Amino acid sequence: MELDYLKHVSNKLGLEESPELSLPIHKATTLPVTLWYSHEEDSLILLDQNKLPFEVQSIKIRDWKDGVVAIKNMVVRGSQAIGVAGAYTLLIGALQAKSNPNPVEEVEKAAREIAYARPTAAPLAWATFLAYDYSRKIYEETGSVERFIEGLRTICDFILAQDMALNYYMRRYGQKIIKNGDVIMTHCNGGSLSSTLMGHALGVVEEAYSNGVDVKVVSKETRPRSQGYRLTVWELNRVGVPTTIITDNMISISFEKLGVNKAILGADRVARDGSVANKVGSADIARIFKYFKAPFYYATSYSTISLEVKRGSDIEIEERSIDEVTYPYSLIAKDMKSKGLVSEKALEEWPPSDRIVTREPGRGQVRIFNPAFDVTPSRFITAIITDIGILKPAQVRRLTENKVLNMVKKKVLDFGLRFPEGLSTIVPQALKK
Repeated sequence: MELDYLKHVSNKLGLEESPELSLPIHKATTLPVTLWYSHEEDSLILLDQNKLPFEVQSIKIRDWKDGVVAIKNMVVRGSQAIGVAGAYTLLIGALQAKSNPNPVEEVEKAAREIAYARPTAAPLAWATFLAYDYSRKIYEETGSVERFIEGLRTICDFILAQDMALNYYMRRYGQKIIKNGDVIMTHCNGGSLSSTLMGHALGVVEEAYSNGVDVKVVSKETRPRSQGYRLTVWELNRVGVPTTIITDNMISISFEKLGVNKAILGADRVARDGSVANKVGSADIARIFKYFKAPFYYATSYSTISLEVKRGSDIEIEERSIDEVTYPYSLIAKDMKSKGLVSEKALEEWPPSDRIVTREPGRGQVRIFNPAFDVTPSRFITAIITDIGILKPAQVRRLTENKVLNMVKKKVLDFGLRFPEGLSTIVPQALKK
């Protein structure tokens, strides 16, 4: 009998349906699952993170191109979450293509567009290509498009379920480094919202707090999209964790005035040399923590470890629209004008758009640099908390595909799940090239 992956993790983790949100809720913390799939409606249901913290709503995706837009526009965001979303987006694409003359070839093209919609975070390409490879193998063996699609359903549900299961083990490993009285700095949103449920850095903290550990969090605002201010504080507040907000230039004073004693951040990609790509500004924190001789951790899934990427300097860094930087200042200008604080002739944007260039600026010109990520060299990282253990950066170098596969398999089986029949590797062919 085929295992119902989604039902199993729901029962194991204590999830209950939320009819108004169309997403399951974790009963113990009240956190909603970040994404889910309705096989009855064939729709991908996403918690709309662009509306948080002001409104808690979900959005249903029924067209694969809308799924790509949702990933690019960060309706769903965070390395593990966009990986699962990418796999299900591919399933929707297959359902749309099944009546076409060459559906499997169309799905392959869609897989490449989905996989590189955001290039820095490893799990997006990993999950999308893993789903494609698994179902493609079934098609080659059977010649059946229906079996191809059923294979996609199975592997997508497995990817979601194993993320939830392995987050559970990551939280357990993370308890080893959390102590009573800790004041933990975090950056951006590496937590439940960036995974399927209670993953990354905040999952570790939320588990500790829910178990009675006296822990507080200092959350950096994280410009320009303010994920720390909007998402991390919303998530921690929902669980009840005491939280202090700081702006991005307050790292050092937080040691002096707030008693910060360690940092735990999520991660988007780990290179073989043990360096880590994460939200821009992460490397700054790591360097300052090194100065203060305070421990600096990343917490992430095995799916972010890219053994094929030899050095952190090889990781492609996504650059995003400058509108993310300029938009708040346009709002300030409009607000000042509406209140009569400036004249009707006053500028409504800064810098003026005719002064902005995308190349090296010359006289009277301004360039706005907006990378989404930076890379922390391994020498600044105390350890990386993962779902397969707490790893020193040097230990990442010694990992192999088979070692990771065996560790993941053991955790999955211990959780009561099983690998889909025929899944013999967790490294997609496209990522081996």
